[in-house]
Order: sequence, then structure tokens, then C-alpha cells
Amino acid sequence: AFFGFTMAVFLGIVAGFFQGRWMDRIVTGFAVTGVSVPHYWLGLLMVIVFSVQSNLLPAGGMGAGGSQAWQWDWAHLRYAIMPIITLSVIPMGIIARTVRAAVAEILGQEFVQTLHAKGLLNRRVLWHIVKNATPTVLAVSGLQLGYLLGGSILVETVFNWPGSGKLLKDAIDTRDLPMLQGTILVLAMFFVVLNLLVDMLQSVVDPRMRRT
Repeated sequence: AFFGFTMAVFLGIVAGFFQGRWMDRIVTGFAVTGVSVPHYWLGLLMVIVFSVQSNLLPAGGMGAGGSQAWQWDWAHLRYAIMPIITLSVIPMGIIARTVRAAVAEILGQEFVQTLHAKGLLNRRVLWHIVKNATPTVLAVSGLQLGYLLGGSILVETVFNWPGSGKLLKDAIDTRDLPMLQGTILVLAMFFVVLNLLVDMLQSVVDPRMRRT
């Protein structure tokens, strides 16, 4: 999630500053493609290309020993590359388009022209633009992080990755109703708490929200 959101914000800012140019078209095309591609289809395609045909990355699992023996080294991280990319594509597309639209809108406002007229350096102007776009980006990012939990069901199944998604899938297959209800309840509580934290962060970043 952190990888996808960071890349999306960066690409959205670049596209917003260079709107109408070739860089903006590339980022917009990538964002539209990312939003349109289903998680499970992209996961299967990556397994075929990078595991079956080229043998560059493992097709699934978490390495020798599973989740109990997980370590932050290349031998184990290579198992996470394809699941991370697969889960990040759709949020990257949505957040990149949102950031691009927010930055493009802010660039057209009068206060940006005033900042340039006062002689502020470009990096200072960029800071003010990013600060004004942050509340919108936080709201969309919070929703996308919650939606990742739902999309992880198919992705974790494709890559045989142990997690909440695979736990839900196994509970459905075995008709384990208590496990299914408990997992859904925990995920729903996580989604609600996450959106509450996002609202609190928005009020910290944007003082105008505290006055409403």
C-alpha cells in the first residue's frame, strides 16, 4: 500500500504540473489502464510472464517456512514483489488521477500566481500546492486502503499468500460461518477506524475543516 500510494502521489503531481504535455498523457494513460485491469487477471498474467516463462520470480507462497520464517531479505522479499504490484495498480491509478486533478485545479487559482509574483522559489510554491491538495488525497487514499482489503481476497488466492483475504476465501470454501463473520467484522471495524483517522488527519492538515 505504501509503495502504491507514494508512486501515485508522485505521478499525480508530475502530471498536474505538466498537464497537456507528453508526461501528463503517459501518466493519465497508465492511470486509466491501471483502473481498468482486474486484480486477478493481472496477477495471473504476471505469474505466466515472470514465473512460468522467464522464471525470474516465484509464483506464490512466502518462501521456505511460510509466514513463520518470514524475514526482510531478498530471499523472502522476492515472493512479495508480484503481490505488491498487483494490489497497487488500481489504487495507483485512482489516486494518481485524483492528485493530478487537484494539482491542476490549484495551479489555476489566483494565490499561486500571487506566490510567483512575490518571487517565491518553485519548491516553496510546490509546497503550498501540495499542502492544499493533501486533504483530498487523504480522503481518497483512506478509501482505497480500505478497498484493498476486499481486493486482497483474489490476489492472495492467486499467489497463495496467507492473509485476511485468503482467510476469507478458505472460510467460504469450508463454510466456516463463525470464522467468516469474525473476519468480516474485523475488516469492517478496520475500515471504519481508518476513515476516522483520515478525517482527523484532514482536520490537522487543513485548519479550515476545524472551523466547520
